Amino acid sequence: MSDPVNHHSADYRLTPAVISYHDGILRADNFDDLYFSSDNGLNESQHVFIDGNHIADRLSNAAHFTIAETGFGTGLNFLAVMKLLENLTVEQPRMRQIDYISFEARPLPSEMIAKSHQAFPAIKKQSKELIAAMPPHWPGLHRCNFLGGKLRLHLIYGDANETLANANFIADAWFLDGFSPAKNPELWNRDLLLAIARLTRIGGSFATFTAAGSVRQRLADAGFHVEKCRGFGRKRDMLIGCKSLQAPLSSNKSRGHRGRSASFGVGRKIAIIGGGIAGAALAAGLSLRGACPHIIEAGDRLAVASSGNRLALQISRLSVDHNIASRMSADCLSYAARTSDTANAVVSRKVISLDWPDREAVRQAKFRTQFWPDDLMQFVDAEAASDHAGIRLPIGGVLHPYGRVIDPGLLTRHLARDSQTSFGFRVVQIDRDDEGFHLVASDGRSLSCDQLVLAGGADLDALNRLLAVTGIAVNVTSGQVSHVPETGNLVGLRAGISYGGYLTPAKDGYHELGATFDRSAGTDILESSHYHNRDLLPAGLAIQMPDPRGYGARISRRASTPDRNPVCGEIASNLYVFGALGARGLTLAPLLGDMMAAQMLDMPVTLGLDIRGGLNPFRFRLRSNKI
Repeated sequence: MSDPVNHHSADYRLTPAVISYHDGILRADNFDDLYFSSDNGLNESQHVFIDGNHIADRLSNAAHFTIAETGFGTGLNFLAVMKLLENLTVEQPRMRQIDYISFEARPLPSEMIAKSHQAFPAIKKQSKELIAAMPPHWPGLHRCNFLGGKLRLHLIYGDANETLANANFIADAWFLDGFSPAKNPELWNRDLLLAIARLTRIGGSFATFTAAGSVRQRLADAGFHVEKCRGFGRKRDMLIGCKSLQAPLSSNKSRGHRGRSASFGVGRKIAIIGGGIAGAALAAGLSLRGACPHIIEAGDRLAVASSGNRLALQISRLSVDHNIASRMSADCLSYAARTSDTANAVVSRKVISLDWPDREAVRQAKFRTQFWPDDLMQFVDAEAASDHAGIRLPIGGVLHPYGRVIDPGLLTRHLARDSQTSFGFRVVQIDRDDEGFHLVASDGRSLSCDQLVLAGGADLDALNRLLAVTGIAVNVTSGQVSHVPETGNLVGLRAGISYGGYLTPAKDGYHELGATFDRSAGTDILESSHYHNRDLLPAGLAIQMPDPRGYGARISRRASTPDRNPVCGEIASNLYVFGALGARGLTLAPLLGDMMAAQMLDMPVTLGLDIRGGLNPFRFRLRSNKI
C-alpha cells in the first residue's frame, strides 16, 4: 500500500496476464478461462460480435462508425473488423472510417498474441500489421492507425471499472468480451454496464458470448433491449441488444444505429493559424479523418519557431503522484514516439535522465521507491547508463526506452504533409458573420473558413483579446540552445541526456546543448547563455571545447500557462485554441492534436475526462467559480 503523503511504494504498473498455451489455445490461468473458443476463435468473433451487431450491413451505409470493446485480449475481434473493412473498401471503394476503442486490464506480450494468431491464416497479413504496431505496456491511452488511418485503434490499458467511468465518447456498437461472468464478475457488474449504456448511442447495439441471467438483467436495467439468440460452437445461447425504444434488434429492419452517413469534414473549410508542431499535429488529425485543413503561417515555411530547432528531446514528464499532467504526458509519449518513428525523424531511440542536479536526484530517488512499467522508465546506475549512452557518464539515473531524440522540423513537415499551406500570412484582422470567419493578412490577402483554430505557439499572447473570455493567462519565455561542434569525449554518444539541461547526439557535426530560460522572452543571442548551457552539465561530463565563442545558437520562444498544462478546446462556436505547450510541445502535440481533430469533427475523443478537464480552456475561470 502506498504512503498517501510521499507515495512511497506506489505501484503504477499494469497487472500482468497469467497465461499458458496448449494445443493452439491461449488460456488465462488466473481466470481459468480461454481467450477464444476452442472450436475456432476467428469464427467466434465473426458470429458473436460482427454478425451479432450486424456490423457488415451497418458499415455498408456508414461513413463513420464507432466500435467499443471490453477485453482486447489477442485482438482477434479487431482483426476481424480490419479484414471486413478491407473487403468492404474493395467492394465499395469510398471513404469509410472506424474508431475501435478497446479496454484491456492485462495486455498480452506481442509474441504471445502473434503465436495465438498462427491458427488463423486468413488474417496473417492483418496480424502482422497489428503486431508491428502494438504499443508499450503502461496504463492509459495508446492510439494506433491502420489502413492509412481509416481504422483507428484506441487501446485503453487499465481496470475497466475505472477507465470506463473516466471515458466520454459515443459508441455505435459494443463487443462485450470479458472472461466468463462466473470467473470474472468485475467486468460484468452493474456500474460497469451502466457506464457502457451511458457511452452508447441511442439505437446503438451490443453483442456478447454470454447468456447469463444476471448479465441479461443488468443490461436491461441499464436501458438496453436484450434478447437471446443462437450462440457459437458448444454455446447454445448468446445475448444481443440495442439501446432503443424500437422493436427488438433481430426483427428491426434498420438493425440499430447505422453510424453517420454524413460527409463529415468533407467540404468544411478549416483554417489553422500557426505552422509549428501544434498546428501540424492538428492538421494531421484532421487529414486522417478526411478533412482538408489549411495551415496559415506568418513565416516563410513550417516550423519557423521552436519547432524548427535542429534537435530536441521527446520525453514524458512524470510525477511521484502520477497526477493528471503526468498521466497525460505518458499517454502523449506513447503516440509521439511512434509517430516520430513513422516520420523517420528519430536520431536516437532512448533518453537518459541523470540524477542531476539535486532537485532531479531527489525526485528520481522517490521514483526508486515506487514501481513503474519497464517500458516507461528503468533505473540505471552509472555503468548501465554509460552502456546505453555510448559514452562514460559520471552518474546514473532513469532510462526512458520510449524517449526519443528527434528532428522537430522533419516531424512537423511529416504531420503537415497532407495540408494546404499559406506562408507569409500574418493575420492582422479576424471578423465573423453568419457565413463563418474572415481573416485578413498584413499584405492584404484574405481567407474565409467555417472553423478556425488558434495554434500560434508563443504568438498566442498576440491573440489575447480573443482568448480573454477563457481567463487564459499565457506566459511567454525564451530559451537559447547552443550548437556545439562534436568533440572527442562525446564521440559515440547515442542517447539523449537530460539533467536540468539537455545534450543530444551529434547530427551533421553538432550536438545540441540547452537551454536557457528567459522570462523576459528576449531574442538576442548571448555569449553568456552559452556559458549557462555549458555550466548546466553534470560534473564529470565536460565538453572538450571550453570557449563558447565557437558555438552556434538558436533562440525560441515558448508559451505556457500558470498550471503548465496546455489549452486545447473550443472557446466559442467553431472557434478553437490549441497551444501553450511550453517546453513539451514535441511530446504533447501529436496526440493532443489528434484528439482535438476528433473533437472538431464530432468523432470519439478517448483521453480521460480528468485529463480533458486539465486541458479545458475555461478551467481557470471554472476554478475561480466565475462561470
